[in-house]
Amino acid sequence: MRQFIKLFLLLASFALAGSAFANQVLRIGVSPNYQPLAYKQDGQLTGIDIAAGETIAQQIGRQAEFVEMPFNQLIPALQAGKIDIIMSGMTITPERNQLVSFSNPYLSAGQMAIIRYADASRFGYKGTLFRPDARVAVVAGSTGEKFTNDSLRNAAISRCDSISEALAKLKNGSVDYVIHDAATSWSLATDTTRQDFMSLNNELTDERLGWAVNKNNSALLQTVNQQLAIMQRDGILRAIINKWIPVTVKVETATPTTTENTSNTSTNRGNR
Repeated sequence: MRQFIKLFLLLASFALAGSAFANQVLRIGVSPNYQPLAYKQDGQLTGIDIAAGETIAQQIGRQAEFVEMPFNQLIPALQAGKIDIIMSGMTITPERNQLVSFSNPYLSAGQMAIIRYADASRFGYKGTLFRPDARVAVVAGSTGEKFTNDSLRNAAISRCDSISEALAKLKNGSVDYVIHDAATSWSLATDTTRQDFMSLNNELTDERLGWAVNKNNSALLQTVNQQLAIMQRDGILRAIINKWIPVTVKVETATPTTTENTSNTSTNRGNR
């Protein structure tokens, strides 16, 4: 009996040690194809959300572990407990608010129109987008598609599976505009592979980005919001954003997300 008790206590101590070690890791879900928020450069993860994730993990004394997966798998993985937080340029929407708990918004990133640089004289102002014969590419299931369906009802719409496909259509002349979120437009300033394009730089929608945690993890949500407030107060968030976005963007201040009234979108797809 005494030997059994010793064995039980030994196994219990191992379990507790393993649990403590697990708690030192912050599993951050990312879909690294979303420059400049989360993407790969020379095989290494980089971007605004990657740097923010590393900063928050360090501030709370945990090790950041980035878990890569397709964007439409992030929310199911969070719900299943496979990751602790999503930091991957996710737009706060009412539909997603039913599935996850969002942090306070950290960035404003509405939809923008992208055109060919060579067409600046023809399409270089917002009004041309609303002409009846406009040819527009969007990512299927995105808030860009919703904006186009609602506001450009007479346009010829090409629905694509990715932003890369949409920009390829723009490059070959199949469409005259791509509607996607602001992060894609911001990336044009530094992406040497996309110098044929330019953004009209007018936000067509009012959208906010937030980090998502499991609805049952209110403690982590509170901690993330506290750290976000510190990063905003001390200029850390601004410094991170300025590294990747050499244009003026709106950095959100910490405000509740429960009354967020952004455009509807699919919960798991599209313009993030």
